[in-house]
This record gives sequence, C-alpha cells and structure tokens, in this order.
Amino acid sequence: MNKIEIKRIIKEWILIIDQKEILPEKISALNFGLYEQYGIYLIGSKEYDPENEDWACNEDFVPSDRYCGELNIEYDLPWEVVQVEMYEILKELLIELKSLNLFKVRHITMGFDDGELLVLK
Repeated sequence: MNKIEIKRIIKEWILIIDQKEILPEKISALNFGLYEQYGIYLIGSKEYDPENEDWACNEDFVPSDRYCGELNIEYDLPWEVVQVEMYEILKELLIELKSLNLFKVRHITMGFDDGELLVLK
C-alpha cells in the first residue's frame, strides 16, 4: 500500500470537490465511505447522531465527483489495515486542508459500508 500516492490521489479529489461544489449550509456532517474494493466516496448529511450511525445513509449532499479515482490498494490486504491507513490519511488531510469550505462542517467520519464509523472531527 503506497500511502503517499493514495494520499495524493485523495487530496486532489477533495480539492476538486471543494472547488466545484457549494456545500449547502444545512449540511452538518460528512462521511467518507469505504467499500470492499478499497475505494472511497463522500456524502453529506443534514443530521449527525453519534448514537445512531444511520445518519450516514442520508445523502443530503452528493458531490458530482462522489467517488475518488482508482487508489490501487491491493485487494488482498485485510480491511482492518486499510481502515487504519485511510483514517491516518484523512486525519492528515483534515489538518493540511483545514481552510477548505468543505471541511467547515461540524462532524466528519469515515468507515466501511455496514461497518462502524470512525470520527475524524
């Protein structure tokens, strides 16, 4: 897993979304969803409930570039390893890109579809 290259691809994707999209004011949370082929997508929700992760199913904001490009993560890596690496990458990007309009929401999470969400912000 080439963490530097994956981070570069995700960073470019986030910057494109931030440039092209206007985040509606009522969006209070973003979720970076991971899926089994080791890809990532982004949705926004008007709701956030730390006790009920179903809020992340609300697609109140769906960027036109919802899915990130090919990350080239080996399919045979355990999902737990991928989750930890993606968490670290996204945490770093939240710090590096903290001035983006996209990241001005109150809550940001990430996690695999049908899995537990991890809080980034």
